[in-house]
Amino acid sequence: MKPLSRSALSWLGLVAALPSLSLGELSPNRTLLPWAFEPLPLGTVRPLGWLHGELRALGSGLAGHEYEFWPYVKDSRWLGGRSDYSALNEALPYWFNGLVPLAYTLDDERLKGQVHAVAAEVLRRQADDGWIGPEVGEDRNLWGRVPFLLGLTQLAEANVTGWKHPIVHSLVKYLRLVDVMLRDGGQGYTLCRWHPNDCSWGQVRVHDFISVIQWVLENTEVGDRDRDMMWDTMDRLYRTSNFKWEDWYIEGRYQKVIKDAHPGNPEFPYLHGVNVGQGLKASAVIRRYSHRESLVKSTWNAVDWTFRYHGTPSGTIFADEVQRDLAPFMGAELCTAVETGYSLAYLYHAVGANEFADRAELTIFNALPVSLTHDTWGHQYMARSNQPWALRQIDRPSLFTTASGMATIFGLEPMYPCCTVNYPQGWPKFIARTWARAETGLVHALLSPSAVNTTIPHKGRVIIECKTDYPFSDRLTYSISAQSGFDLFLRFPTWGIRGESSVQLLSDASKSEAEQMTAVQVDAETGLHRLSIPAGKSTVIYTIASAIRVEPRANDAVSVYVGNVLYSLDVGQSMTSSLPHRHWDAGGDGTHEFEEYEKCRDFYFNHTKPWNVAIDPSTLRRSAWPRPAGYLERGFVDLESGGPGSFLAVDGCEINWPVLSGAAPAPPPRNPKCVTGKRTYRMIPYGAAKVHMSELPKVKLRRFWTHDPDRVADWGDL
Repeated sequence: MKPLSRSALSWLGLVAALPSLSLGELSPNRTLLPWAFEPLPLGTVRPLGWLHGELRALGSGLAGHEYEFWPYVKDSRWLGGRSDYSALNEALPYWFNGLVPLAYTLDDERLKGQVHAVAAEVLRRQADDGWIGPEVGEDRNLWGRVPFLLGLTQLAEANVTGWKHPIVHSLVKYLRLVDVMLRDGGQGYTLCRWHPNDCSWGQVRVHDFISVIQWVLENTEVGDRDRDMMWDTMDRLYRTSNFKWEDWYIEGRYQKVIKDAHPGNPEFPYLHGVNVGQGLKASAVIRRYSHRESLVKSTWNAVDWTFRYHGTPSGTIFADEVQRDLAPFMGAELCTAVETGYSLAYLYHAVGANEFADRAELTIFNALPVSLTHDTWGHQYMARSNQPWALRQIDRPSLFTTASGMATIFGLEPMYPCCTVNYPQGWPKFIARTWARAETGLVHALLSPSAVNTTIPHKGRVIIECKTDYPFSDRLTYSISAQSGFDLFLRFPTWGIRGESSVQLLSDASKSEAEQMTAVQVDAETGLHRLSIPAGKSTVIYTIASAIRVEPRANDAVSVYVGNVLYSLDVGQSMTSSLPHRHWDAGGDGTHEFEEYEKCRDFYFNHTKPWNVAIDPSTLRRSAWPRPAGYLERGFVDLESGGPGSFLAVDGCEINWPVLSGAAPAPPPRNPKCVTGKRTYRMIPYGAAKVHMSELPKVKLRRFWTHDPDRVADWGDL
């Protein structure tokens, strides 16, 4: 960074002299738009059942051990070391942003110890002028700080007595410096020392930084001058950005078909998959301080167009770093999946439209688990909708934009290391957003097995446990303890069959069981059914009826769902492993530097059953897989290992299906012809299948190939 001007230095001196945490009130004309449903502080919600099992696996897997051995965390420049994968110095911030919610959602003391050690060291190293991070002089760039700041705000929520004061003090000091840098020509934001692209990351993702400032405004008491400075900073950050998402999501400019997928494209920041995933919430973040209702339309355009023209069946975004239309042979980054899921959850809390919550569940229940091994020691850089193998190919296949031949294997750092540090935020941030506060009660926004312990203004404490195997089951049971009566709002998904669904309230004050059963009545916008819960102990049994759903895809293909679970053709799987490869040495034999951690390996999967299959959707039927009593301990692992769980049966046949560049199946053939006789195939949840086919061509089987549509498939049939 060039030396600050005399006027900037004078302003910095003035701001630095302000009391750091003096009490003040918000300016009357500067208020944040209220949430549709207020998020609860981190730690208020705990996972139960299979979701708790997924979190435990994450904590004991790679995510929970990176701090101990992985150079980009253990030897980070942020901690006085020398390692990072990028001059942006974003590795440790990404890791911190995921480890804070993981540690506090699990209430895991070992993981909390990692979080506290890093937070203490980084805050200790904060520069006298307020800068947070290892950069000095012209190397300062705002973007790399943002994930770390997001982690700090979560830590302040989860541990108020121990961390809130030092974190807020540090954030205010940093924001004062940012204000000065922006006034001095946009240092580190629109004016960067290196290539202009170094600045683009902070601008196209600026809404995440603005959300940090909004958190400070909503959750702290700082003086009027600091508050005015923060409002000015939000405005200046957005006004001076060269990349505004509301300007992208307009007819005539938005690229429904990508014209230039090369990373050198000037519009690359708008096409980059992770940017798009983060950017889905951009207009909603800006709306909270600008109060511009036109940004709601921009938000709807962002979600609608992104998934219509570039969306995967699993709820994430096709992007081989750059968006690639609807090609199922292209990958979708794991980073993109977790950012997309978080943005969609944010949108439901901010805007309140039911579709956003449905899409958040779809992304997290499908696109996240499919890219993780059972023990979560291995992850993919990107997953493909149609992926019958996940093998190492040394030379980059020509059909991909940036993906190397290592992009779909499961390992420590396949292809690029960003996902290694970014994917751990997926499950814990989803859990933190599952419940929210409404004006008169609580909202179960993202349905899942979970427990919430909080207070409702003027109504006292409420404790709720929701036990369920959802989304693998249609029944959710709530055990409730409340100091006084309150409203419980249950979200009804858009795919639910309302006439066959029900809500039953059992309490000391309730009537007979027959009178307690009610039909589901939902708000058209939010999808919420309201229940008046009395004081004391109550039980609510919520049943959401669903049906097999077939949705069209490109090339006349189809994808199959039950509820928000995507199903894929069971192609079987075999697995081999090797020493882990560093991302710069994909062609080598692997590294021995992490041998102390024997589970840290690269994993390769291949199909063991035919993958070149067309199906007759009219023959789809549910399973009769035997289920023992009790709830699932792990959702996708239990399903993967043979039960208990669910599968579908469908009739189909093998077809001729070309392979592109020896790397991936071509787009599904139109009007395919059977090359084998009819047989029955199994379809399993996509998230449980490391190799899979989820965009399948259709075929109409000959009349004498009949089946009984009312017959439930038996496990022995397959």
